Amino acid sequence: MEYSTDLGRRVLLAIAGVALFLVVGLVLSQFLPTLVFTVFLYYASRPIYRRLGWLPLPESFLGRAVPYQKQLHAAATIFFFLLPFVLLVGYTIVLIVPELQSFFGEGGLGAAYLSQFQDLQGGSLPGPLADLGFSDVLAMGPDEVIDLLRNATVQSWLGRVSDTLIGSVSMLTALLLRVFIMFAGTYYLLTDGPRLVGWFLDTFDGSGVLRNYAAAVDEELSSILFGNILNALVTGVIGIFVFSLYNLVAPGSVQVPFAPLVGALTGIGSLIPVVGMKIVYLPVAALLAVSAVVTGQTAALAWVVLFLVVTLVVVDTIPDFLIRPYVSGDLTHVGLLMFAYILGPIAFGFYGIFLGPILLVLAAQFFRIIVPYIITGSVETTQTSLSDYDSTES
Repeated sequence: MEYSTDLGRRVLLAIAGVALFLVVGLVLSQFLPTLVFTVFLYYASRPIYRRLGWLPLPESFLGRAVPYQKQLHAAATIFFFLLPFVLLVGYTIVLIVPELQSFFGEGGLGAAYLSQFQDLQGGSLPGPLADLGFSDVLAMGPDEVIDLLRNATVQSWLGRVSDTLIGSVSMLTALLLRVFIMFAGTYYLLTDGPRLVGWFLDTFDGSGVLRNYAAAVDEELSSILFGNILNALVTGVIGIFVFSLYNLVAPGSVQVPFAPLVGALTGIGSLIPVVGMKIVYLPVAALLAVSAVVTGQTAALAWVVLFLVVTLVVVDTIPDFLIRPYVSGDLTHVGLLMFAYILGPIAFGFYGIFLGPILLVLAAQFFRIIVPYIITGSVETTQTSLSDYDSTES
């Protein structure tokens, strides 16, 4: 009887635990894009954080002890590296949006949003306000102002303006909240993430298979998120500024069309195996050469050659040379990774470019490490990765 009572209590606690995790999962799902970006920022900043860890702070400063060195290293990483990087990427996105709207024509989201403020600039004000100047409104008496505000047309216009302003403030507040969550989450992942993972593995991983799985996932995510995607972002930012500067000095016949958009596409193109960003800038160079010949400005072909040389050296080679050494993982097949980059944004939206590779790594390492353990019960047994299989065939 006592055993059945204890078993029932444990079952109830298990059900309560499952319900608790479901609620927590539901809450976190509302912030899924923010959490995905937090994971990316963590892996993007972790190498910098570790480099700072090699430079220990003095034990005392001005006669006082200096505690919390890990926290200071994390704060320095976020303030001096991560924050400028995020601001630079944000500024780059601001440059790209008008190019996208120009490329796809008028009537874009920005135009539709800004059209709500046209009434504030005069010209489409409601009838009772159309003929009034600012000085006329100031000269009104209280009764005249009340009568004006009671006008149905004026009330409708004020309601639209109020809704637009409230929506803008709400959107800005939500954006700032998510940015705060990303930076705070990155900070605590840098300072306490390894300790939390270590506690979990020590508590629940009696066999050691989860430790192997976590190590493999961490290695691959570090390679993909810090190496490949950070390389793509940096390349895109450099491409945007290089192409924009080129357009400032190049003749009109050989200027890069939609330079910020083309620069961003070079960064995306760097994710494609083998050909990389050449799939973007080589056709652009060919287009510029054809434009120079058709317009009869053959001397401008020298500018096309300059475009190719600068792009090859500054956009293609230098970022790859600086960042690629950090890409050390080789357990994820490059073809599957390419499809993850393509299908992720299609399935999940803009943040899918990060979530797609993360899910691929989690699934691939699960089948490589966990599934053999489930079948055989041996921790040391792992499936051959696709890259190993290819090497045995050659």
